[in-house]
Amino acid sequence: SSQAAGAPAPQETAPAPVDGNRELYDAIESKMKPIKEKATGVTFEPKLGDGLYLVGAGVRKKAIINVYAVAMYTGGAIKSLSPISKSKQSDAREALRNASRSFGPDSPTTTFVLEMVFKADGKAIGEALAEGIKPRFSGAASSVDDFLGMIVEGVKGKGGQATKGTIFRFDCSAEGITVSVDGTVQGTVAEEGLGGAF
Repeated sequence: SSQAAGAPAPQETAPAPVDGNRELYDAIESKMKPIKEKATGVTFEPKLGDGLYLVGAGVRKKAIINVYAVAMYTGGAIKSLSPISKSKQSDAREALRNASRSFGPDSPTTTFVLEMVFKADGKAIGEALAEGIKPRFSGAASSVDDFLGMIVEGVKGKGGQATKGTIFRFDCSAEGITVSVDGTVQGTVAEEGLGGAF
């Protein structure tokens, strides 16, 4: 099921650490820096609200063209990494992957921020993202269609185009995905498993 569009973007206020380890979080946060995605030059802040931390950034290419830069934020990243030594990179990658999909008390939300660096049709962007969800999602196909529709609706005011600088935000949880375009919530697709499939 979907919720109405046009609401302001989610307040970037994930819960504070529930493990009572505020000192650890404060110490780590003081050393965090923005990440500049190399291929596109897009910079992502190290933190979205209290509790959502930048895990990494990358680029989506179509042929030789950089289409968008993407960053992943999750609440469980710091707690997942704190017991892992620097020499165990494979363990760190596995911990981050698990934290981003587990949607527990330490990490109820994983957020993806996409910033367009090349103009593209909103429907084409939505279809590409929807196609990525389908193989990992066993729920109702109409939920994926609703997700696609929110992306298309979000870029209607731009002539149906996701122009350079358009920012998509996908807040994924155990309950589904909330879609925002340029800071305006388009709605929430409430379907168990959809957030993890994204």
